[in-house]
Amino acid sequence: MLARQFLKPVVKRSIVFARPSILATPSIICRYASTQDSEPPKKYNEATKKLVYGLARVMGYYSNSSTAIRTSHDLYNICAKQWDMNKDFYINKCQLPDNFQSWFSVTQLHVWMLMVHLRAHDQGKLHIQEIINRLFEDSEARIRDHGIKQQRMIDTYIKDLVAQFHGGVVAYDEGMCKDDPVLAAALWRNLFAPSSNNATDLAYVVQYIRRELKALEVYDGEKLMAGQVNFGQPVAAFDS
Repeated sequence: MLARQFLKPVVKRSIVFARPSILATPSIICRYASTQDSEPPKKYNEATKKLVYGLARVMGYYSNSSTAIRTSHDLYNICAKQWDMNKDFYINKCQLPDNFQSWFSVTQLHVWMLMVHLRAHDQGKLHIQEIINRLFEDSEARIRDHGIKQQRMIDTYIKDLVAQFHGGVVAYDEGMCKDDPVLAAALWRNLFAPSSNNATDLAYVVQYIRRELKALEVYDGEKLMAGQVNFGQPVAAFDS
């Protein structure tokens, strides 16, 4: 997978595209056969359910890797939509350009926040890898949506993004473990530069990260592994 091709951190290279398309998430539509009102719904008996569940286990449906792949789509989609949901804050307040690079940087930030909490769980490493895989699969699809079709050029962009992701995770980890100025410096390098030099905007996002990392602590392992998490909204104001 592309996400496994980790390289040594390099200087961040901005990839500027005009107005990225919104991630199209295919929905799974379940259709049920209609029944007459007078006819009671049929239920599977225990023998049938055991047979079906047993077959699913044999086919690997409930394996750790299969579960991680399914859950990673939900967890990743939560991260990927944060840019579109909070464009007013990131564009109008923080003055980030409306382009592919800004989307990637904001999505990376939220993926990292999930990674912080997934690390503490038994299957967290597997879930983290699958979320990263989703990030780079989506990134490649968005690059193609902007009309870039040459595979060699796409591979170059992806390698740069992988290096950027790797360096960003290291920087954010350091900022989380140290103090707000270190975290602000990581944000400036990975999110703001060279768009803004406004220290107040940096402080707003530092506050947001600290708040969301604390909020994620309330999600137990079962909810987290099931993709049942949410992020709050960043605001241009300080907590009282």
